[in-house]
Amino acid sequence: MPGRELRGALGNVSLKALSLGLERACRFVVVVASAPVLGEAAFGRFVFASTATALLALGTDLGLGVWTTRAVARNPHEGGDIVRVGLVLRGLAALPYALAVLAVALLRERGESRAAIAILGVAALVNAFVDHFGSILRGYERFKDEARLNALRAVLTGVLGFVALHVGRSLASLCTALAVASLGSFFYGLAILFIVHPSMPPASRRGDRLLARHALRESLPIWIAGFLSLLYFKVDTLLLPAIAGDAELGAYGAAYKFFEGAMIVPAVLLAVAFPRLSRAHRDPESQRRLEWQLGIMLLGLGFAAAAACFFAGAPVVRLTFGAGFGRAVASLDVLAWGLPLLFLNFGLTHFLIARDVGRAMSLLALAMLALNVGLNLCLIPGRGGPGAAWATVLTEVALTLGCVGALRESRSPQSAPAGARTDRKAA
Repeated sequence: MPGRELRGALGNVSLKALSLGLERACRFVVVVASAPVLGEAAFGRFVFASTATALLALGTDLGLGVWTTRAVARNPHEGGDIVRVGLVLRGLAALPYALAVLAVALLRERGESRAAIAILGVAALVNAFVDHFGSILRGYERFKDEARLNALRAVLTGVLGFVALHVGRSLASLCTALAVASLGSFFYGLAILFIVHPSMPPASRRGDRLLARHALRESLPIWIAGFLSLLYFKVDTLLLPAIAGDAELGAYGAAYKFFEGAMIVPAVLLAVAFPRLSRAHRDPESQRRLEWQLGIMLLGLGFAAAAACFFAGAPVVRLTFGAGFGRAVASLDVLAWGLPLLFLNFGLTHFLIARDVGRAMSLLALAMLALNVGLNLCLIPGRGGPGAAWATVLTEVALTLGCVGALRESRSPQSAPAGARTDRKAA
C-alpha cells in the first residue's frame, strides 16, 4: 500500500511538472523571443502591463482558488456546492476588476502602452478563471485533467505568440495573441468542468448564502495575504519605470524572468502536496513530518537553481535575450542569492495556509510589503535594477524568519486547533 501511494504521488508530481513546465516554458520562450523584437523600452512596457493586470486579476480570486482546493479535498461529497458558490463569487468580482483595468489604462499615456493594458486585462481575467478550474481539479486530485488543461494553454500561448511576433512584430499583436490563447484554454477548462460536474446540485438561496459567507470568512485572509505577497514580490516592477525608466525595467525584467521561472519547481511540488497537507491537519505529527521533508527538498533544489543562475547567468542571458540586455546580468547575479529562500518560503507559506493561520499570514505579508517598498525606494535610485534585486533578496530573508516564527506559534498549546477555520492562499 505505501509503495502504491508513493508511485501515485510520483506520478502526480510528474504530470504536474510536465504540464506546468510546458506552460511556463512556452510563456517564457515567447517572452524571451519578444524582447529583441520589441526592444528594451517596449519590452519594459510589456512587463509593466502584464504585472499590473496580474496584480489586479488577483482581486477576482478572493482567496477562493486555494479555499476551493482545500475544501474539496476535505469534503469531496460537498464538491458541487463548493464549486458553484466559488464560481459565482469570482464572477461577481470580475466587474470591479474591469473598472480597475480601465482606470489604469486611462492613467497611462496614449498608444501601445494603454492598448497593452486593456488587452492583457482581458487575458489576465480569463486566465484567472482557468487557474480556478485547475484549483477545482486539484481538489479532486484529477491531475491528468489539470495537466491537459495546462498543456493546451501552453501550446496555444506558444503557437499564437510566435505567430504574432513573426507577423505583427508589435506589442499590440503579442498581447492580442496571449488573450486569444487564454480564451481557448478557458473554453476547454469549462468543458472539463462539465465532465466533472455534469449536473450541479440544485441551488439553495439560503444554503448558498451561508456557504458564501463561510467561504469568504475563510478565503479573504488567504486573499489578503496572497495579494500583499504578490504586491511586494512585484512592486519593484511598478517602481522601476517611474524612478529609472522603461529601459531599466526592460533589463531588470529580463533577469527577473529567470528568477521567476525557477518558481515552477516549488510550484509543482506544493500543488501536488497541498491536498495532502490540508488533510494532514487531523494528524499534527504526520503534518510536521511532511513539512520537514518538503522543506529540506525545497531548500536543496533552491541551492541547485541558485548555482545555475549565478555561474551560468551571464552567457545564458546574452544568448537568450541578446547583447542589448547585458545589463540584466548584474541583477540576475543578485537575485540568485535569494533563490534558496524563495523556494523554502514557497513551502513555508503553504504550510501556514494548510494550518489555517490566516491573521498571521496577512500581518506578515503586510510587513513584507512595507519592508520591500522601503528597500526599493532606498536602493533603486542609486543602483537601478540591481538595487531592486537586493530589495527582493532581503525581503525573502525577512519572510523566512517571519514564517518560521508563525509556524512555531501555530504549534503552541495556545494556538487555535487546526481545522477550526478553513482556507488561505500562497503566492
